[in-house]
Amino acid sequence: MDHSDHARCPNCSSNMVYDIKLGALKCESCDSVFTVNEYEEILKNKKSKNADSFSRGAKVDDSDEFFDAENLKRSYTCSSCGGQLTPGAVAATLTCPFCGNDIVFTDKYKTQRMPDFIVPFQMDREDFIKTYREELKSRLFVPDDFISGAKLEKVKAWYIPFWLYDLTVKGSASYQVEDVKKHGKNSYKHQVYEGSAGGELTFSNIPQDGSREVDDRVSQRLEPFPVDHKRKFNFAYLSGLDAKIYNVDSNECITRVKVRARESMDRFLSSAHEHKYYRVTDRKYDMKPNGISYALMPLWNMEIQWKGSTFPFTMNGQTGKCVAKFPISWKKFYACILSSLWMLSCFLAWISTLEAFVRTKDSIKGVGLLCFGYCWLMSSFFPRYLFSRNLNSSISSSLFFIIGCYFIYLTYCGKIDWAYFLISFALGLFTIIMVNVYVVYKEVKDQNKIELRTSCDNNITLKVASTVYHHELAKTKSTGNTSSIINGKEWKPEL
Repeated sequence: MDHSDHARCPNCSSNMVYDIKLGALKCESCDSVFTVNEYEEILKNKKSKNADSFSRGAKVDDSDEFFDAENLKRSYTCSSCGGQLTPGAVAATLTCPFCGNDIVFTDKYKTQRMPDFIVPFQMDREDFIKTYREELKSRLFVPDDFISGAKLEKVKAWYIPFWLYDLTVKGSASYQVEDVKKHGKNSYKHQVYEGSAGGELTFSNIPQDGSREVDDRVSQRLEPFPVDHKRKFNFAYLSGLDAKIYNVDSNECITRVKVRARESMDRFLSSAHEHKYYRVTDRKYDMKPNGISYALMPLWNMEIQWKGSTFPFTMNGQTGKCVAKFPISWKKFYACILSSLWMLSCFLAWISTLEAFVRTKDSIKGVGLLCFGYCWLMSSFFPRYLFSRNLNSSISSSLFFIIGCYFIYLTYCGKIDWAYFLISFALGLFTIIMVNVYVVYKEVKDQNKIELRTSCDNNITLKVASTVYHHELAKTKSTGNTSSIINGKEWKPEL
């Protein structure tokens, strides 16, 4: 196949692009609208009348030095203006820089492999930018300069190649699971069980992107891809958008898919969802491939430029699920933590001087409840509202400092009960550890964490469990924390 295709308006022969909001092809000149099926019928009628050149966008220049039939690195001559086009090895679409026609290099798909289906975009550019703004607002301690001054560049609607695998996993495994329960004031009881089980899982449409240009951690965090919205592949869906052909074949991708399927089998046989931790000590699985599909999935992507660094932002074009990594303003972070803790410590010191309050039998519980309530404010309210901007941070920090000084003044005006003062200090110290180290800091880090998926539980379509043996081990003890004593994996549901 030595020609690429160009969506041309049947009414005026002008350039047509796929309009995501309309879900149809729209002419840039006369605003004519055709569904993909309508346009396909028009092409068939044109070809039946020997008008094969109607949709030709460019001709492969096999005499050019860039021509490489094996790697699909080809140059083209635009059929409309005669301009030379060099889209690169994996690009499947290009807008001619000379005449503005949107060309789809269908010859690459026909030479390599035609997709089995395509999942069209449901979210357009406006939805993408809106999602970006909403995600930006939800993040903690993003620098003001980034919010107002970052440049949004290379906004693209990508069709990315994906391999979708159907697998059946059958076998047995031996395992250990662990339950952790509160046992006393400062200890946790760990109960360990062991067992063996056999069963079978059937997976459908486990996705793995076939493009080296997309980080696997990003594409997997955008799952699930709703294949129930799939359509028969047609080049018209790609007109005016960016599309890629695969450069990672199905044999290379299946290795990662088998690792995820094995992890899901481990979780299933050990009934991991019923326990805190699980660990498979021995397994014998047989994996049988049932089929492989090749599809194009919709992704929105852009690059955010700020102070010489690039921050990518990617969104699933069907569901709106997004993945992003934003910078963190540590000035806002420490302003929130330190000024808030200063005010709390001063307040607890003042509480210790109130004889009528601290002498009641529920005073310690009351102060403890106060600390936990403050933890909630620190993790959910203060970072998102009072310290969301630099000016807010400065005003809030100053206000908290003044209020703290006022409580210190009240403390010295009263009589200090050192016993309750030390209790208040201990509770304040606990709050510092809980809020500063665990709650706020962990949430800030988790928001920017992008990791590979370890399993594919969302793709399970059939579960069959056979013999299961489950009994308690003597390995039961109490510890001061909830960490696993069998070095097992913590069960977490897939997002």
